Amino acid sequence: MEFDILIICLLVVASLYVGMILAFWIGFRRISRQQGFSGEKGSASILLPFCNEEHTIGATIESLLSQQTGVDYEIIAIDDHSTDKSVQIVADMAARNHRLCLIHSDEYGKKAALTTGIAVARHNIIVTTDADCIYPTNWLSAMMGIFEQSGADFLAAPMVLSPVAGWFQKFQFVDFASLVGSGIGAAGIDRPIMCNGANLMFDRRMYNKLHDPLNAKYASGDDVFLLHKMKAADAKIVFTAQSETIAATRPTPTVKAFLRQRLRWGGKTTGYTDGASICVALLVTIASAALCCGIAMIPWSVLPLCCIYIPKLMIDTLLLLAVSRRFGNCRFLGWMPVFEILAAIYTVGVALCAMVKQSTTRWKS
Repeated sequence: MEFDILIICLLVVASLYVGMILAFWIGFRRISRQQGFSGEKGSASILLPFCNEEHTIGATIESLLSQQTGVDYEIIAIDDHSTDKSVQIVADMAARNHRLCLIHSDEYGKKAALTTGIAVARHNIIVTTDADCIYPTNWLSAMMGIFEQSGADFLAAPMVLSPVAGWFQKFQFVDFASLVGSGIGAAGIDRPIMCNGANLMFDRRMYNKLHDPLNAKYASGDDVFLLHKMKAADAKIVFTAQSETIAATRPTPTVKAFLRQRLRWGGKTTGYTDGASICVALLVTIASAALCCGIAMIPWSVLPLCCIYIPKLMIDTLLLLAVSRRFGNCRFLGWMPVFEILAAIYTVGVALCAMVKQSTTRWKS
């Protein structure tokens, strides 16, 4: 009797999860078919918060300075108490280019750095970036074109991991692609839930109307909390999947760094007030826990595992196939049967840690 109840519960969870990811797949395809705009003129302030990024920040700034666009833009690099050579690298580059300026944040944390940059920005259109990313030469022009011609208050664009080598980085690519695809897909069905702060554009006038727009209590989630606040304020939120707007970032170098990053990301979920985001986070966690339960039941029966693993693997692969075809590296999906299990295990672990771990104000440690 108890076994039958378990099977029914697993089938219910699998059905709900399949329905959710199928909706994301439909939304992702809808946004992927949208046409982009380029060549738009205007003005924007690009914010680049950094903390100890001496190995990557130079390349990031070069990609931002190399934009082929008619947009009048400035780059504000905000130092969050770096102790390496990052500040000197930025200072040297700023001395050679009038578009780039260096300022220092008085308080600690990425959100404080962003707040400092927004306060001194010369333009009302704000773009947020990260110091370990590379932006294509037509990126700013494409972003501004979509932003202006769609009448957006908030524009979110995709990120990919590159370059990728080895099974662990392939796993990160697939895992990251699932987040990007789900975020774009949810927006495609008018339920935006998450985005990436390394590739955002928003109107400061709308931002200034919001109360605590970045939710300063949490070290992570400046992007998601801002999205949720914009959503609650009925701002016009636009997502894009246009190839010209895709930025690239490197995978984390070690398993330890990856888990710390995911713990930081997971820690912000306790601060969610957006209903759709809470429901998605809960269902993903429950589905992952159900898969772990099925694995634990293998010594007695493989039926519980099949009830959740097979439908979850199939629907996740469907979404990731659409994402990978759009952003590249479909060949990594051959690892999906293994990655599916690894993702479930770490998702449950992160969820458990997020419930007991206290929030920190540091975004780099």
